[in-house]
Amino acid sequence: MEHLNETGNPPELHLFNRIPEGLADTAVRDLPSVLPGPSLIHVRGRREPPLFLSILLHGNETTGFLALQQLLRTLELKSRPSPRSFLLFVGNVRAAGKGLRRLYGEPDYNRIWNGGTLPEHELARKVLDHVALHRPFAAVDIHNNTGKNPHYACINDTAPSFVHLARRFSKTIVYFTEPHEVISMALSRLCPSATLECGLSGDRHGTSHVHDYLLHCLTMEIDEIFRPPSNRNKEIYHTIAKITVPENTILTFCGDGRPNSGVCLRRDIEELNFTFLQEGTVLGFSDRGGQPLRIVDNAGKEVTEKYLRVANGEIVTRTPIIPSMFTRDQTVIRQDCFGYIMEPWEIESGISR
Repeated sequence: MEHLNETGNPPELHLFNRIPEGLADTAVRDLPSVLPGPSLIHVRGRREPPLFLSILLHGNETTGFLALQQLLRTLELKSRPSPRSFLLFVGNVRAAGKGLRRLYGEPDYNRIWNGGTLPEHELARKVLDHVALHRPFAAVDIHNNTGKNPHYACINDTAPSFVHLARRFSKTIVYFTEPHEVISMALSRLCPSATLECGLSGDRHGTSHVHDYLLHCLTMEIDEIFRPPSNRNKEIYHTIAKITVPENTILTFCGDGRPNSGVCLRRDIEELNFTFLQEGTVLGFSDRGGQPLRIVDNAGKEVTEKYLRVANGEIVTRTPIIPSMFTRDQTVIRQDCFGYIMEPWEIESGISR
């Protein structure tokens, strides 16, 4: 049986050799009136090789789209050539039109880039084939967080070019290898790549930050990202585990009170992101036996007992941790995860090439 999303149609890749009319001025909710679906847009510029950009892999993460619109106006690309060619992939257009992360019945568009049998996997293969033909000098994937986090950049390889590309966006960098199905991981085999995490969707500061970063990427000399970055170990973290909530768990967020049923996490849980939590930090309360949360490391091994314990109904850290992407968004928690655990990372101990 053919896999379909709620539109009743499998996704198709649409190719454009110029910026579609109306893209610079259309509200994200009206984007399906400009783009018929997932689209790869080739914008030619004065210099090659191109930059690759991806936006709206999650339809409700709009900062990349808003920054792109601002960039189109800044560079006057309706009437002028771009300083450098770029390839723009606009991902889940239909979900963006509905303000959703993804449509019912379809996979996460940032979990389809490592092969598979669904139409979305074929879509990803076509995008990567086109990108490989044009040999971009760098690739940037733009996202938002649902919880309170600083602006930061993610890399999947610790070679100096990856670090420098990320450092241009933020002093805070997260190195991760899981989930391995993300677009930045696939692109890292073609060129230096970075994922930008730009705070809450639609925030003006996030939009201007991304705009300025992309403007720099289109105007800088390529050899800039291959120079060894200064202070290369400053605020680099490695994601080592993912926290999820079991499917049948009733989850709420509360103050100091304990839940009548299920799990109640601290109301200020998002404030803990990118902070050092001491052993014994209370994350919330649980009235259920066993572990109310599940933690899995990068190898897929359950390691909940290593990090958490339940004592007198309190969910307590068993060891010091640094969390990221803790969120109160129930949809994201159910569709993806509650957050991640990180550790400080020394670049010299990582991958190099």
